[in-house]
Amino acid sequence: MKVPTRVRYALRAVVEIAERNSDVPVPIRDFARAQEISTKYAKQLMSHLGKAGIVRGYRGVGGGYTLARDPHEITVLDIYTALDEDVHLAPCVGPDLRCEREDSCAARDFWHRMSRVLLRELRSTTIGDLLENMKIPQRR
Repeated sequence: MKVPTRVRYALRAVVEIAERNSDVPVPIRDFARAQEISTKYAKQLMSHLGKAGIVRGYRGVGGGYTLARDPHEITVLDIYTALDEDVHLAPCVGPDLRCEREDSCAARDFWHRMSRVLLRELRSTTIGDLLENMKIPQRR
């Protein structure tokens, strides 16, 4: 499974905002530059994240974005769903739960198990967790 680019970029942007740990809005150009995302693309992502209640935007001088919730309350799954991205690994485990071969597919149970593991990880990993992991020195 490849994570969609827009999910990766949105996650990076949210972590960047959270890392600054401030009630002062972070200008979009600042976190876009820091995360090597175009400002135009970052604005599109922030629009989705704002509608989902993940970030809060402020206009005008001193404007930018803050987190709308505590970083430990925002999950990676929240980022996925804010961007309308499908996290299901196969059609038979998705919202439609339909597959022409479901009665004869040897891999169907496997896809269900893998999807449950993926959803559990996405649902249980928060932005706060990611920030804490960043502060642990890497061992070599």
